[in-house]
Amino acid sequence: MLPKKKNSSIFFMICFVLIVILFYSNLKGHKRKAPKRPNSLEQRYIVNEVKEITSSSSSATSSPQTQNNLPTVFCLIKTHPANIKINKTLNIYRVWGHKCDNYRFITLLPEELRPQNPTDTVEVFDNFYMIQPKGLVRENHDDLSLKLYYSMIYVYEKFPFYDWYYLVDDDAYVNVRNLKEFLKDKPSNESITYGYNFKVIVEGGYHSGGPGYALSNAAFVTVSKALKENINNCPNSGIDDVDVSACVRKYKGKKGVSMDEYGRERFLVLSLMTHFTGSYPDWLAGYSENQLQKGLNCCSDSLVAVHYMSPRDVFRLDLAIETQKNTLNLHDDYLKLGKNITFKNIIKNYIMLLDIEDETNNYKDLINFK
Repeated sequence: MLPKKKNSSIFFMICFVLIVILFYSNLKGHKRKAPKRPNSLEQRYIVNEVKEITSSSSSATSSPQTQNNLPTVFCLIKTHPANIKINKTLNIYRVWGHKCDNYRFITLLPEELRPQNPTDTVEVFDNFYMIQPKGLVRENHDDLSLKLYYSMIYVYEKFPFYDWYYLVDDDAYVNVRNLKEFLKDKPSNESITYGYNFKVIVEGGYHSGGPGYALSNAAFVTVSKALKENINNCPNSGIDDVDVSACVRKYKGKKGVSMDEYGRERFLVLSLMTHFTGSYPDWLAGYSENQLQKGLNCCSDSLVAVHYMSPRDVFRLDLAIETQKNTLNLHDDYLKLGKNITFKNIIKNYIMLLDIEDETNNYKDLINFK
């Protein structure tokens, strides 16, 4: 007869593996249900018809439907042709992009989809929805602010009624459910933004664009209207997160606080393991508005977004969170424990999944979880 401790460990591992298999099966099922690719190149262009990617059939001029009293979120995700070619962008769409109430990937279109001499913003469907902003002829860091500005104008004209607009890079993981839960008691009719707070460059600070930042409807509409009137109404240094934040402040918008009640970050400017191990670069302490932390104090139980994540990292973190959620649901079904998701168990699952993939033993060697 095995000792109780060993029995418990075996039971836990069996449950963990079963949940991983179930989650992965569901993910593959989602892949099969992805939007059907149009038959011809012409069908991919969205010229006169506006297509809402929501559960309702509402038009662009009507308010999108809320679910479970949660706010609606439109995601603007910056990408580029090289990442589209290697399916990095498709991975983002499949793991979390499709969970936004609506979305558009912002990019110079891949060459085979690129129209000749476009004079305005072009929208295309090919596995997912993309927009090539007006005037974008090359992917260049100097053009990042204009790339985002013209995209904001386009989205404002077509989809002006979402509660929040989330601007984010394509090397980030975003938990859309946690984002909505965080924003549900925040006033979308007040000009305010939320993200990882830097205290430099912009007066009053700005949000790092990597993990993404949320603009309330009021902030998004105010800035987009100003840009539509004159693109020079907002600064254009080429550093898009700095410029957007500066423009929000110019029009009296506020910078919100995004940490949880224990002072832990919801938006992570660097990779998950960098924050967890505390291996921060020297410059971050001078930039970050909040004190840098490590270990189990680094990150919120209700983690929203993490920057610098590879496609495997993105999938692994989403699976770690969903595994934790499903395990707790099983406990609630049978034992009625009523426990919540914790960062402690998320990071355990994340490291354990890495061990499974790479046949390593970081789970045992990295840290003594208490």
